[in-house]
Amino acid sequence: MSRWRWGPVAAVVLVAGGCGAPSFEEVVPALSQPQTEQDRLPTREGGASIDVVDAESTRYLGGTQVAEYWVGLDGEEICLVQSLRGTGTVGASCADAGRFEESGVRVSTSSLDVSATGLLVPEGFDLADAAVEDDWVRVSENLAAPADEGEPRASSG
Repeated sequence: MSRWRWGPVAAVVLVAGGCGAPSFEEVVPALSQPQTEQDRLPTREGGASIDVVDAESTRYLGGTQVAEYWVGLDGEEICLVQSLRGTGTVGASCADAGRFEESGVRVSTSSLDVSATGLLVPEGFDLADAAVEDDWVRVSENLAAPADEGEPRASSG
C-alpha cells in the first residue's frame, strides 16, 4: 500500500509473504513506549496536521542529513513516515505484519531539491536480507538509510 501526500511524493513498499508475525510492539520496541512530544509528526505551515497514520501511534525513529523518520500504525499496518528536511515534503509507506517481518517497509520521497530513502525493519533484521543495491547504514535499531544520504543526525524539533 502506498500513500501520496503533499507535493511530489513517491512511496514504495517492499513485499514478501509471511505468516504468524509477532505484534508490531515486539519487533519495533519504540511502539511500546509512551509517546513524547518528539514522537508526534510535525505540523505543516499554517498548523495543518500530517494525517497519514493514527496520530497517537507515532514514534520518532531518527534522522539523516536529508530526512527525519517516524513509525506509526494505520489499522493493521505498520508505516514508515518520512519528512524531507526544509521542504515540507512528506511520504509514507505501510505493510501488514507478515510483509514487514519478511522485508521491512521502504519509503522514497523526492522534492525539487532533495530525495531520500528510508527502510523500517524489525528488531534483529539483517540488512543483507533487504535485497537493496546500495550500502545502507543503521540510523537507529529499526531504521536504515543509504550511506550516501549522510550519517544519522539528531532531531531538529
